[in-house]
Amino acid sequence: TLVSASFDRTCCLWDVTNRTQLRIFRGATASIECVVFSPDGHTFATSGYDNINRIWHGFSGSCLKEFRGTSVAEDYKFRARSLAYSPDGTVIACGCYRDNGAMTTYKVGILDVSTGECVRSI
Repeated sequence: TLVSASFDRTCCLWDVTNRTQLRIFRGATASIECVVFSPDGHTFATSGYDNINRIWHGFSGSCLKEFRGTSVAEDYKFRARSLAYSPDGTVIACGCYRDNGAMTTYKVGILDVSTGECVRSI
């Protein structure tokens, strides 16, 4: 099974053995740039140009959660091109950035999957 991200604001779940599309996931408001499966393979996370990280249920097709902001990385937006689950699936590392007009700075935010809270930033 494979999930693809698209500029048309969708993700698609594919059966690579049969080369068939199983499901289309809709709900993002801008291009999706990054997608990663959770370690258990039941959900996956996306990040896109709308600066929202989403958790999707791979079987039902529903968007389970949207992460729009953080407490630790205040004033930082989610960066569209970087996501990674921890091996136990409890946190997601995501790129964050802040652009004040004169300079852009970057951080890695560590998000609690159950709450969406940024528990740490690097």
